[in-house]
Amino acid sequence: MEDLKQSLKVLRHFTLLNKLADEQLIVLTSRANFKEFRKGKVILELGSSDSFDYFLLAGEVRLIARDGRETRITAASDRARQALAHLRPRQFEVRAVTPCKLLVVDQPTLTKMLKEVPTDYTMDEVQTFDSEQSPAYSIIANFHQDLKAHRLKLPSLPDLAFKIRELSESTNAHVKDIAKAIMRDPPITAKLVHAANSPLYRGFNEIESCQDAVVRLGMDTTRQLITVFTMRELFKSNSEVLKRRMANLWEHSLEVGAIAFVLGRMTPGLSAERAMLAGILHDIGVVPIIHYAEDHPELEDDAILAELIPELREEIGSALLKNWDFPDVFIDVVRYAEEYGYDSGQDNATYADLIIIAQVHAFIGKKEGASLPPMDQIPAFDKLAMGELSPQRSLQVLQMSKEEIESLKQVFTATY
Repeated sequence: MEDLKQSLKVLRHFTLLNKLADEQLIVLTSRANFKEFRKGKVILELGSSDSFDYFLLAGEVRLIARDGRETRITAASDRARQALAHLRPRQFEVRAVTPCKLLVVDQPTLTKMLKEVPTDYTMDEVQTFDSEQSPAYSIIANFHQDLKAHRLKLPSLPDLAFKIRELSESTNAHVKDIAKAIMRDPPITAKLVHAANSPLYRGFNEIESCQDAVVRLGMDTTRQLITVFTMRELFKSNSEVLKRRMANLWEHSLEVGAIAFVLGRMTPGLSAERAMLAGILHDIGVVPIIHYAEDHPELEDDAILAELIPELREEIGSALLKNWDFPDVFIDVVRYAEEYGYDSGQDNATYADLIIIAQVHAFIGKKEGASLPPMDQIPAFDKLAMGELSPQRSLQVLQMSKEEIESLKQVFTATY
């Protein structure tokens, strides 16, 4: 019994494990592996991606970033409270400086257990519980508790998007009814007419009415475009500090969406407009996190938000889209957009595959792209264009479509 208490005490040194009940810890460790590594051994490779978290129990390790920066972590130190190189793909090579012992746990199992932590304690108790740990992890616990208890305030699907979806799904839907609903919002009406006259959809004649725009675009395209137009309103913050972060989030989502539009037209079985919407939505889980930070000034710290967002974006985004009653294909996009090793198991490309590759293209030449695997090593890539798209051909296509991508972005950012 004394040995068990001592073992649990050791495990509670780690931030995430400290949140679990004793019974959960016992079950978790019974399913985990304890691995030992000799001095100089590579424990984790830079850029690798798996479903395990590594916790340092004994010894010292060295974390080496792609640019050569090094960090040393010793067991039982404050820096050892977190899982080693937690983000996927791995942002560091982890090498043993001395003989090391690590606890290796299945991340999905740990995540499931964290969600099952009892909710019968208050927010203050959660914060006290984690008072000596990373501020981000106490907030992560708060988010999990609020999500389970339905206390987390999630934004609503914009009214117009909801109305157009409802009308387009009606068996009695008529173009005139949809146009009438859209015209109640003059700026959105102007955007739709502008889109219908853009090089993307332009016909022989210039159109001026909303009804003609709906006829030219079709109901499904109109529905997807209206949803994208109205989404812009969600990507706003009342905080001067957070406005720039929210603007950057929108710019990235828009760029991924525009690239996805082009790739979607090349990919059999996928809709370019749905691909565009999938790109806009892939990081939608970050929006409630930034809104949450508006009420918690301590979260305006970039370092804390940078730690918080990767932990929560998928869970919050999935919950949000379920709340909006979006199809599973969009929820899969949120779940797997940053899982570059993801394989759907299907022969044909999915929207999740498309957004993974759109993100890779969006990160070319940016610091985020440095840690990504080569394009032809990403499972999703082979599925685009029925496997006929090479990395070089993909880049050529997007370069040739550069004006079209910019035109798309202008359509969705124009103000009236």
